[in-house]
Amino acid sequence: MSCVDAARARIRHVYDTFDTVCVQFSGGKDSTAVLYLAKEIHEERGLGPVKVIFRDEEMVSPLVVDYVMKIRDYDWVDMEWYCLPYGAEVWILGRRESAILWSQRRKDLGEWVRPMPEFAINATHFGLTHEKPLPESVDYYTMQGKPGRVAFITGVRANESMIRYRSCVQKLHENYIVSPYKMKKGIPLKFAKIIYDWQMDDVLKFITEEHGAEYCPYYDIAAMTGSNTRVGIPLHSVAIRRIGDVIATEPEFYDRLVEVYPRIDSQRRMWPDFDVEALIELYSSNGFDGAGKFIDEFMMGPSLQRRARAFVAQFRNKHVQDPHSYPINWLIRNLLLNEINITSASPIGPGTKAHAVRSTEIVEVVLDES
Repeated sequence: MSCVDAARARIRHVYDTFDTVCVQFSGGKDSTAVLYLAKEIHEERGLGPVKVIFRDEEMVSPLVVDYVMKIRDYDWVDMEWYCLPYGAEVWILGRRESAILWSQRRKDLGEWVRPMPEFAINATHFGLTHEKPLPESVDYYTMQGKPGRVAFITGVRANESMIRYRSCVQKLHENYIVSPYKMKKGIPLKFAKIIYDWQMDDVLKFITEEHGAEYCPYYDIAAMTGSNTRVGIPLHSVAIRRIGDVIATEPEFYDRLVEVYPRIDSQRRMWPDFDVEALIELYSSNGFDGAGKFIDEFMMGPSLQRRARAFVAQFRNKHVQDPHSYPINWLIRNLLLNEINITSASPIGPGTKAHAVRSTEIVEVVLDES
């Protein structure tokens, strides 16, 4: 069975199992492939327009926004476009700060990257305001008003990251149907990752050859310029390391980001000479006290600091049990470079830069002792 036929079997199972099925659409190539898989089954079963959910993250590529707007106008698409206030990260040379997307405060300061579409579903539709971030997860709100058991079909592929791979191998049966992160118990929502075993070539071939359809033009520009092929906010700790790609693909978008966050131009100019290893060594040499000092100096705002300290507490417990897999310099590396996920402090893995550093240290200790 080909991966495409396997995905077709999975999506049929999803529609057989759940009362309401929606495509969670980002404008990226993977969610575009999922959208056309859903189109197939809707035509096969006479289900009418495909229900689509788009979570507008405000600070996204204009090319992506234009593409999503085009998809929204298709007569076989029934799209809900959400502009909700929730937290995003701005990472500049190791320093993290929070930004609330579509917040009233940022609007008053002229810091919205672009205007909110008039037709968008916003916080006021749920009896909330844009003064504060949502009290529940975004998925909690986007599933409101949808009857019965609900499934959101996503474009997650396992080969994109180890975290995405692990999310698809946690169950023996229906491994591609999972619960959303941080969703309250009792909320009848699941994610269906029906193309988890596809490669990028499978995605592009399916869209262009099997459906003769278009994907977002950003990918062609990214390919021609050698730029990042991930769509989404370009300011978090991973994407911003390639912030220069935004200049190569959409220079006017970059200019607008700099107007809102002038410091990101320092990130672009100084990152090639930024000595990550020296910074890690500086703070890790003081153990967990160094981690506390790092949080005080690099985490901007009380909410970020609370989350980072919770991560350190969890890491400390694992360090006590297995100090070789959870060394202090790995803790500082995570605080500096990675997403801070308080649910899973991961050990050093083979093939990582941290593992190479640790291996060198172990060899030096052995040589000294011999």
